[in-house]
Amino acid sequence: MQDTELALLVDRLMRRIHFGLQARAPEFDRKAVGPSGGIVLMTLAEMGCCGLNELTQRVARDKSQMTRTIRSLEEKGLVQRQLSPDDGRVSLVSLTPEGDQVVAELMGTVADVIGDLLSPISHDEKETLKELLTKAQL
Repeated sequence: MQDTELALLVDRLMRRIHFGLQARAPEFDRKAVGPSGGIVLMTLAEMGCCGLNELTQRVARDKSQMTRTIRSLEEKGLVQRQLSPDDGRVSLVSLTPEGDQVVAELMGTVADVIGDLLSPISHDEKETLKELLTKAQL
């Protein structure tokens, strides 16, 4: 059974997070990675070193779009590619130390934006929200 009210609330939260990050981009996006690059960097931080195909699936991009994004991030010194020692046909992608630093700055800004959006709710309610999101495996 669909819960359209919940869907609309989650959608509104996602849009407000997106708009909040866009508004603060000049403060933290000094490498001009943009939203797509930011998603890739944060996903790599979560996954660690992974295959390009696995990363492409995780962020739901097509292969050509992901290849362009990775090439751009590589040129900026934020990610590195290497061939898999197990299968030379597979490219492994990982963050560089500079990429780790960009992710840390981005995560700080994401935390600030979400903190601002959730400021009307109590500490206990935030803890409940964390438990629910963890249970939903987000």
